[in-house]
Amino acid sequence: MRWGVRQRPSHRAAVRSEATMRFRHTAAVLALLVPATGCSSGVVPSPPRHSAPPPAVPPASKEVRRLVLPFDAYALSGPDVHTIESAEDVLIRGCMRAEGKGWTALPQPSALDPDPPQRRRYGVIEPEVARRFGYHQPPAPPETARRDEIWRAREKMPRAAQLAAYGKDGVSGCWKKAHLRLLRDVPKSSTALFNRRIREEFTASQKDRAVSSVVRSWSACMKRDGYRYPDPLAAAGDDRWAKSPRPSRHEIAVAQTDVRCKRETRLVSVWSKAETRLQHGAVRSHAAEFQKLAAQKAGWLKAARKVLRSGA
Repeated sequence: MRWGVRQRPSHRAAVRSEATMRFRHTAAVLALLVPATGCSSGVVPSPPRHSAPPPAVPPASKEVRRLVLPFDAYALSGPDVHTIESAEDVLIRGCMRAEGKGWTALPQPSALDPDPPQRRRYGVIEPEVARRFGYHQPPAPPETARRDEIWRAREKMPRAAQLAAYGKDGVSGCWKKAHLRLLRDVPKSSTALFNRRIREEFTASQKDRAVSSVVRSWSACMKRDGYRYPDPLAAAGDDRWAKSPRPSRHEIAVAQTDVRCKRETRLVSVWSKAETRLQHGAVRSHAAEFQKLAAQKAGWLKAARKVLRSGA
């Protein structure tokens, strides 16, 4: 899963206290808030960077692009996150120049999220992703990878530049000035409460009668091919997948059957419909809470875009 404006780990924690977590994957959406809690998602990490290059990630399918839930309107998308990162970057660069230090700029954010937030919400749902990666986490999209390279390079800056950028405590210096300036007029809302709503509605969706029925049908479909799993989250979270840095033939076979059974039973459609209904209900029942979340998101992005337009 991904969320938060990318900074050094300590900075990411600081930003998360201000913002709404956006999950990137789950095989186990039960854990849902991996960045916030540190829980395992059941997703096998990509191979180490020094190994042979992994196969390219196929573009998100139309099915994935259409998979949008009501809560998505209150969380930051990938491009939103990159917009905020880039705005902070502009402010940090100006501060660093005043200190006589250089600062490598991040690439400009794209308008389209290459890895939509719900892409693996119900486990793997795309045949080509299952064929190439099984249940392993695909590598980051090129834009994200380029940004990550810059963040890694910043970790190796000379000590004097590190102090100017982050201060002695790692969360002050130019970074803190930029961070606070961007948030100066942004309304506050409760990230923890929003995360709780996400967990609650997902748990409720699992108990929905239609979801329970379609999951049983999916499990029966898997069993016909010799794979015994009670639900898609259990299949994606099978401990055997973590024993290898790359997917085995067996893992890929299970993942491909999983995707086929999801399509035959219409699992994604049924489950997302249940979640949509439950999330709409939560928004109606807690209107003031969600209005604050929307105001925070809009305010943060407005401030970031203003900085990017002005260049300072």
